[in-house]
Amino acid sequence: MQRRHLLSLAGASWLLPACGGGANADPPVSPPVPEPPTLVPSAPASLLDLTHVTLTLPVKADGTTGGAPARTLKTAELLPSATGARGYESEFFRAVFVDGTGISPDAAVMFWCPVTGALSSTTSDSPRTEFRHQRQSGTNDGWTTADGSPVTMTVECRLTQLPPRRGSVVVAQVHGFRMTDASGALVNAPPLLLVIVEPVAAGGYQVRAKLRRSADDSRTGYDNHVLMKFASLDTWLTLQVWVRDMKVWINGADFAIDPTWRDIGQYFKAGVYLDETGTDAMQGGRLLMRTLTFL
Repeated sequence: MQRRHLLSLAGASWLLPACGGGANADPPVSPPVPEPPTLVPSAPASLLDLTHVTLTLPVKADGTTGGAPARTLKTAELLPSATGARGYESEFFRAVFVDGTGISPDAAVMFWCPVTGALSSTTSDSPRTEFRHQRQSGTNDGWTTADGSPVTMTVECRLTQLPPRRGSVVVAQVHGFRMTDASGALVNAPPLLLVIVEPVAAGGYQVRAKLRRSADDSRTGYDNHVLMKFASLDTWLTLQVWVRDMKVWINGADFAIDPTWRDIGQYFKAGVYLDETGTDAMQGGRLLMRTLTFL
């Protein structure tokens, strides 16, 4: 039979069940709290369509920086395969969470290019981590300004770090492919258009279109057009670039092309292309990209 104790207070009585263990009883043990799962952002190939681009890296084939030529990955090397289920990833090109906390599911592809990076060729003056578009995978583009670009390149990006000296990053290009120089030799053509993100002396930042006046230097120099200004590097920028009717169009604004460009092949580029070199491997350009389309 269960024993019961009588407790009296101010003339009232309560019957309490007996308690075992006394004052030295062990406290109840709480179940262990499971660790929250570690979120891993999707692979770059899951966030961007990499089926029609190659990627130039700021390292040579042996993985070292400095010198030339820089390593360029073909489309097949960027995509998932039997040897790499997520496709290509490295410190220069990988998916990250946008807010940096590992909590948000919002991810983007990070491009990093140090000022110490390898150069794409012996004639190049700056390193890059940059896409080159190919309409047909494995074949470099060469559409002409006379024909116009068969696709429109759309890039949505955000800069998170700028290099120390000039403080500018080329985020998109329309680049010349091949041309014949004054001696009749076939040479690499210069870029027709550079889209640059840079700080403004009065504060904030701007996007500037730098348009080369002629392909053969018959009209030397560049025409510069400020496309937009913004206050903070937290700003996502959307750029739509195409070529039509001997004009370059950027977000609907058009700029005339010199006739010397008419029959020179062109192609699109996008990513981080620096305008400087240096010795500090922690300095450089860093960009997040969450949209890249060629339509």
